[in-house]
Amino acid sequence: MVEPEQLETPPVSPDNAQNNDTQNIVIPNEGIRRSSRATKAPSKYDEEYVIPTYKEPTQPAIPSSRPKRKAARIAEENIVSEEPGPLLEAALSRMSQDERKEYGGWVELESEPGFFNAILQELGAKYFKVQEVYSLDPDILEFLPKPVHGLIFLFQYEGDGEPSNEENRQECPDYLWFTNQTTANACATVALMNIIMNAQDANLGVELQKFKNSTKELPPPHRGYSLDKNDFIRSVHNSVARRIDLLSEDLCLDNKYEESIQVKKRRTQKRSNRAPRQKRAETNYHYIAYVPVNGQVWELDGFQTKPLCLGIPSLAPNKLPYVLANLIIITGPISGSWIDTASTAIQERMMRNSEFSSYSLLAICQSPLDTLSKELATSLACSHALHELYKGNTKWTVPDPFAAFPASHLAQRNLTHEYISSSVELPASYTSRASHPDFNADDALKLAQELRTEQDSLDAQYVAELATVDEAVDIIRGRQRDYTPAIHHWVRALAEKGVLRGLIQEMGS
Repeated sequence: MVEPEQLETPPVSPDNAQNNDTQNIVIPNEGIRRSSRATKAPSKYDEEYVIPTYKEPTQPAIPSSRPKRKAARIAEENIVSEEPGPLLEAALSRMSQDERKEYGGWVELESEPGFFNAILQELGAKYFKVQEVYSLDPDILEFLPKPVHGLIFLFQYEGDGEPSNEENRQECPDYLWFTNQTTANACATVALMNIIMNAQDANLGVELQKFKNSTKELPPPHRGYSLDKNDFIRSVHNSVARRIDLLSEDLCLDNKYEESIQVKKRRTQKRSNRAPRQKRAETNYHYIAYVPVNGQVWELDGFQTKPLCLGIPSLAPNKLPYVLANLIIITGPISGSWIDTASTAIQERMMRNSEFSSYSLLAICQSPLDTLSKELATSLACSHALHELYKGNTKWTVPDPFAAFPASHLAQRNLTHEYISSSVELPASYTSRASHPDFNADDALKLAQELRTEQDSLDAQYVAELATVDEAVDIIRGRQRDYTPAIHHWVRALAEKGVLRGLIQEMGS
């Protein structure tokens, strides 16, 4: 056998370079003549000695022993590749009002009175007012607008550790409107609905009244489902959210779904000797409502299937001092009010939780706007009657009260001159004083001055309450104002100019 280095190839001359394909090469010590042409098998060559070429198998491949890699391969084949640029632009773009309405989930709602007041205004329940309560001290509660329709208590929810008091709960009576929470993050609106739907003689607005009438005969779980599917209420609840809030909520729900799938898979697998990983503790907060209905005080928790009756309001004993929202000490419930019983239950719940837990308490009251408007109308009716009675007297120098309150001014208070002069009933305190035999023009001047002072005070209070409503609207509009798209475009412009990296390095140095 000739070694490879013993082979010699004679040089090819230029003269016969064109016939190179027919030139034979002689290999020393061997009698075999080889050609540069492609070698073909002889016609009588036995085919069984021909080595077949490799072909891809047509049968299905054996299943992979690595399911994760297989799933990843399938995903790569099925998922259409997309540039991250358009997705990022869509995520950081400004969200329209229609997109917010079409969102099917519920976002978390902060315990901010301005948010709740703005939500009530958007829902059409304009004669309610939400006010934060810093203490259950009687002196603090005395300043709340009357009547107080209910309390919303926010606390740190401990999940399975929370007592259910199932043995003390009862089926929802017909006179009580109570709904369960059937979807995530809706507890704030659920607590709000559980209060205002039970308010006596309250103006709920067109949409809420329609919702109440349609759910009146439904059981609590079905009411919760109807609330979840009500586009109007859900869109108002989500009106405080920005696009990043909706995306974060979707991501959170997706992570929880993936986690639940992994938990199911681990249950089906064999137990491992390895110790389980410590699960990260999450801080969750929950809203519940306390409301007086039919002479009883009720705790309405959307997480519980049944309401809890706390009893008939009575004089409750004082509780030990405790801190509410880590700010003000509670000395005990006030006497002679349904809040006595509610405050006792709230304090007991606070004492069960950790001393480092934070709380928040909101009172749902009757808006003073309606009351102030009625009181202003009554006072103006007295002044108008007094003016008509003494305007012919020479001592009477008081101008017509309607001159100080023109029609345009009264229209902002939902009043008219005609309504005040013809429909408002004069109070007994005025008629008894003005009809006294010793009442004269001097007394009338003094009474007119008192009425004018009262009217100025009522009008100033009305303006202050209107400012509170406007402030709540401004708060929610400020929350809706999303600067993320502007910041994104600004940072991208810096990157395109090549100065972003330098700014980052400068800030880091």
